[in-house]
Amino acid sequence: MAVFQYLLKYTWIFIRGFWPIIAGAAVSDNIRAYWEWIGLGVLIIAGLSAVFQYWKFTFQVTDDALVIRRGLLERERITIAFERIQMVNLEQSIWQRVFGVMSLKVDTAGSSGAEVELAALKVQDAKALKAVLSSEVNEYSAETSVKADERDGEQLIALSWGRLFKVGLTQNHLRNAMITFGSIVALAEPLEGVLSDWLSDVPMYTWFLLKFLWVLLIPIFTIGVLVVGMLVSLIGAVLRYYELQVRAQAEGLELSGGLLKKFEFKIPLHKVQMLEGGSSLLQRLVGFETFKIHQARAQSDPSQGGVNMAIPGLESDHAERLNAMLFPPFYGGKTEVRPHRLMLIRMLLIRAAVVSPVLIWGEVWMQVCALGWAAWLAVAAVYQFRCVLLIVSNEQLRMCTGWLRKRHIRTELRKAQRVVLTESWLMRRRSLAHARIYTAAGPVVVRFIPKETATQLRDLVLYQAESTNLPWM
Repeated sequence: MAVFQYLLKYTWIFIRGFWPIIAGAAVSDNIRAYWEWIGLGVLIIAGLSAVFQYWKFTFQVTDDALVIRRGLLERERITIAFERIQMVNLEQSIWQRVFGVMSLKVDTAGSSGAEVELAALKVQDAKALKAVLSSEVNEYSAETSVKADERDGEQLIALSWGRLFKVGLTQNHLRNAMITFGSIVALAEPLEGVLSDWLSDVPMYTWFLLKFLWVLLIPIFTIGVLVVGMLVSLIGAVLRYYELQVRAQAEGLELSGGLLKKFEFKIPLHKVQMLEGGSSLLQRLVGFETFKIHQARAQSDPSQGGVNMAIPGLESDHAERLNAMLFPPFYGGKTEVRPHRLMLIRMLLIRAAVVSPVLIWGEVWMQVCALGWAAWLAVAAVYQFRCVLLIVSNEQLRMCTGWLRKRHIRTELRKAQRVVLTESWLMRRRSLAHARIYTAAGPVVVRFIPKETATQLRDLVLYQAESTNLPWM
């Protein structure tokens, strides 16, 4: 089963890495004639890679670490200390459920995504190993580990069918519809013969009527795009978040769910680096937000895609319970920091520079459209500027940004790794600075604030980071 999983993995890696070449080759009749041989070659390469990966992959559990050995030509030994593990994730696809196996992924702060993946473990062994790596028990057996894994703990959130339906309805329908139609167009070239035969059966008077009635079909096409986007969004939400549950246990926070691919995330509470909440206009209309629980990334770089817990469809009461679980309340006084109006001026100048070439050299109709676009960009800049807010207490901070799509980040000051203050020549003249607070899950950036406020913020963050004795990784 592991060989089969590796085969699927390497085949997908090849397709994803060379899809522009594959797409370009699909339109070439000369290359299309050799598709069978090309596909056979890819399958042979992926199959040999899968066999060698399985043959030379072993893992060992010591008293305090997980040791991985892998590689054929270049042997690699990976030692992961239990205390450095950020998250242990179990996944089970449909074919894995048929054969009674699971995949276990281990993520550390030094990796972009999963550090290692143990493919196709027996369900009982995977859960037992998860219990050990998550430090749920000190001494274990297969029986006691499975029992520990089956404890429900306190259920914080359970995504019902009603909320799941709302999650699907509030997705980006336009993007999903465009992806769907793009896939259809990509398939139209190989199926050109079939489509031509089908269209040849359409009566000629139908094409004659379409030439005069195509304007009336625009609303129908628009509604069709919206319906397709909604259907794709609903199907995607069901496949991804089916039976989603969030439970609070003594060892940490656990999230499980999924339909085609079941997943189980678990992370200790003290290893949660950042809580990110976001909501689009549609989500706010139905009254909920989507939250992401961030753990440490490789080198604290947001571009490094660490493994995160995504929890959609949270109403205000569930959001409050999640915040209370992960972070202490705001004790003492709170300070609100807003950016200087120089930030708004900069946003307006940049957007004006983007629109100006069209206004100067464009046609009349382009200039009219550009004027409307410029007015929209100006209004959006004003509202975005007004929505920027930093709330700081003695122990944590909350950064709020966004207008149509709002976003807020919450983290504890003691988990900061460093603080960087930057300023340009113009900002120095106005005593302003940018403050970047780097955490293990990425930076929190607040721009164009008074330099005195930025200095006080830096001193407070560094003091909390140096004076704490609590675990944070």
